Amino acid sequence: MTNGKSSNPNGVVWVLLAAALVAANWLVTDPDARLLVLRVLLGATAAGELLAFVSNSLRPRQFAERCGRPYDPAYHGVMQDFGFYNLGFALLLGVSAFDPARATIPIGVVIAIYVVHAGAHLLRYLGVYFGGGHAIPTRPRGFELRDGLQLLAPAVGLALFFP
Repeated sequence: MTNGKSSNPNGVVWVLLAAALVAANWLVTDPDARLLVLRVLLGATAAGELLAFVSNSLRPRQFAERCGRPYDPAYHGVMQDFGFYNLGFALLLGVSAFDPARATIPIGVVIAIYVVHAGAHLLRYLGVYFGGGHAIPTRPRGFELRDGLQLLAPAVGLALFFP
């Protein structure tokens, strides 16, 4: 979307998902069922990271514009590099889904990174920039909230169902 609009600028879907995961944490008490929920969360999060890889690496112009950022050819390689990190996360999460009990360290690291990354988006939503950053005129502030919540929702789910 090149007009800076989004059907979900405030991240309502992500808040609802996080609330559903909190409710599921209370309702799902059987250990085998909890393991299944964790595997599904890991798989879904891996799929999201894979989608981010495709967007960043294969369609960086469209991805930047959809996120309310102007495309700049000088950063084309940086976007592709970030996409390869997305691919790494997708593989890590996907492999962890096979045996979450043996992947506690990678899952814990993913949770921590998601929380820190979400925190940066939420600080920007609040107008707090660091490292010489500033608001991007073409990026609605609500996108920062949405992007932060998009990272917090899976982090909450993974933490709640952590083995």
